[in-house]
Amino acid sequence: MSRGTLLVVTPQASPNRTTLTWLIPITLLIAVCAMVGGLIARQVYAVTKPPSVSHAPVTSESSAPPAVRPPDPRSVYFLPFAQNDPLFSRVQNAIQSYFNATNDQDYNLWRKTMTPKVAQQQTQQDWLGGLRSTKDSDMTVYRIEATDKGADVFGSFTSKQDLADAPDTLKATCINWWMVWPMEDMGSGSFRIGSPSVIAKKCEG
Repeated sequence: MSRGTLLVVTPQASPNRTTLTWLIPITLLIAVCAMVGGLIARQVYAVTKPPSVSHAPVTSESSAPPAVRPPDPRSVYFLPFAQNDPLFSRVQNAIQSYFNATNDQDYNLWRKTMTPKVAQQQTQQDWLGGLRSTKDSDMTVYRIEATDKGADVFGSFTSKQDLADAPDTLKATCINWWMVWPMEDMGSGSFRIGSPSVIAKKCEG
């Protein structure tokens, strides 16, 4: 992966991708580039590392979801290590709603999925204007890391859109995105998503 083709971005409020503010603060650059640089290692680690006793699945073996990519392209795929995390269910609900909102252009669902701070940053008109023809696919979660507020979720996906609807700084009809979604427990037992750290790259081929 050529660093010259990567763009590091701090969104104003995901996912209005046509009006993203493209910034490169040094701490974000180090953190997110380290994530992408270690992405393959994370996948191998996630598949091969057995869960510790303190990270046992919250569901029984019979009720746990299968560690295979869902046949429905709209469903988010979790690597086995992420599936075995005790926060899996809450993360799955939040991240699936996040992508459902994007693909269905459902602004109300998006607002319910994001933290209040993020949700109030975009009007419905602005949010829809940032999507238009955008469709997300190949959504994958590699790892879930617990935080004081909730969790950091490491994943990736591919977006396809008309050229006119692509971000101003990365004009492409197909973009690969690597994300760290910060999730917060809002006190209801469910997670909401904050502004993610992002690296975007034009699809190859």
